[in-house]
Amino acid sequence: MANQFKVAVQETTEELQHRLKRAVTAQAKERLQMLYSIKTGALTTRSELAQWIQRDESTIYRWLQRYKQGGIKALLSVKTAPGKVSKITPEALQKLEQRLAQPEGFHSYGQIQRWLEAECGVVVAYRTVHQLVRYKLNAKLKVPRPRSQKALPEVQAAFKKLKDLIRVLVRYLGTGQPVRYWCQDETRLGLKTITGRQITLKGVKPHGIVGWRRENFYVYGAVEPATGESFFWEFSHLDSSCFQSFLNHFSVQFPDSLNILQLDNGSFHKSVTLNWPDNILPIFQPAHSPELNPIERLWQHFKQFLRWETCTNLEQLRQKLKEVLDLISPEVISSICGWDYITTALLSATS
Repeated sequence: MANQFKVAVQETTEELQHRLKRAVTAQAKERLQMLYSIKTGALTTRSELAQWIQRDESTIYRWLQRYKQGGIKALLSVKTAPGKVSKITPEALQKLEQRLAQPEGFHSYGQIQRWLEAECGVVVAYRTVHQLVRYKLNAKLKVPRPRSQKALPEVQAAFKKLKDLIRVLVRYLGTGQPVRYWCQDETRLGLKTITGRQITLKGVKPHGIVGWRRENFYVYGAVEPATGESFFWEFSHLDSSCFQSFLNHFSVQFPDSLNILQLDNGSFHKSVTLNWPDNILPIFQPAHSPELNPIERLWQHFKQFLRWETCTNLEQLRQKLKEVLDLISPEVISSICGWDYITTALLSATS
């Protein structure tokens, strides 16, 4: 008969059965079923096969010709349309990726859209830019870490070489005590509500109750990045007297170690009236460089738990703060504050 098969199936029956079990698309299954039927002799003509698979005889003929010319790999391959050529050339894409790798980033997807037009001569829709940047390059809007325009990068880089400073201090003092490195800072908490973003369904505008009372207090704190151990004390305001009290309490809490305390350049930290306990040694970070102190990150972390809390008095706020601090374990603090430049410096200096 004119429509009898004129092709020999090279694969074994067992191999075809195995491929059929592993096939995940309908296209692959029906083409493998065609080969299996021919191999087993269940169907002997194209018309029978076309009726069984419910395909036109011409389609069966094309599949067989593809198999005859390129084997099972060619038969199972699926050609896809190349799609529309992207307006963003590979060169422009590489240039954009390099720009996104810089810390200053972009303020918005609209700014990226304008940058592509100005720098690469590429005019594309906002939606295209969003899809490219967000899902292909995996870049997204983030909250920047603030940096002062007065900060000196070279001084900050020198400060990060803590290991040399710590080694010299330890050898010079020669106390024989264990050396512990702490990061100290203060933060203000008050009855004025801490606001923040909220997640709602599309079309639903979030709202929050805000209190405007100005009563507040200060939390003085110190954290040890290496272990996550912490020490906090509440004071009514910032001055050298409160700081002296904090130092005294801190010294008593950790009497068996030489405690190196990293501080910012607040005037009350450098007051001539301060009496530094024998087991506390201050190290002052460069001016205008809060980003060098990991406890700043911890303040941000626990204030997230206080967002949209409306307390009617300071005692309620203290209770809320206590609940938050109880939730933050040393492991969490270490993960937040254990910055590489500090932990590496400590390992190098004390080894």
